[in-house]
Amino acid sequence: MEKIIYYVEHPCPIEPPSEPAPPPPQPLKLTKQEQKKLRTQRRIAKEKERQEMISQGVIEPPKPKVKVNNFMKVLGTEATQDPTRLEKEVRNAAAERDQAHIDRNIARKLTPAELREKMERKLFDDPNTLDTLVSLYRINDLSHPKAHSKVYQNAQWNYLSGCFVMEVLALLWLKVKASQSRCMEN
Repeated sequence: MEKIIYYVEHPCPIEPPSEPAPPPPQPLKLTKQEQKKLRTQRRIAKEKERQEMISQGVIEPPKPKVKVNNFMKVLGTEATQDPTRLEKEVRNAAAERDQAHIDRNIARKLTPAELREKMERKLFDDPNTLDTLVSLYRINDLSHPKAHSKVYQNAQWNYLSGCFVMEVLALLWLKVKASQSRCMEN
């Protein structure tokens, strides 16, 4: 007689053996002229779609961008009644547009961690760079600890790897770098 228990055993699902799917086809590389043409076509299509939405009444049309030099033409009879008040409103609207632009840029700005990550990606994840760049530096005096720490910090900041070669007269520092984008010549 079997003992009845409350626990249920759930085995892990195992994928059935099959051959892996073929890789997706690689997209064609477009020339700069073709990229520009496609971008222009996309922007024109997007603008036409927006204009259709406005004409159908789905979205409301944007307010006219009134500036100080054109508010008399745009506002017409309203502007002649109280031009001082309207000029003040126009200046406030322009300042709001400028501030909105600045806010959008700040929101899009990368954080320091994201910037660091982007820099590392540019340095090490570039498949086009197959060659290794080598630079040779001569350091006259490395006896002071401050000079030694500066060399060490620069090597860390610039992702350098290499070795020291001692000579009788001077010290040579061999710098090996994987990418050309941040290679500094001294």
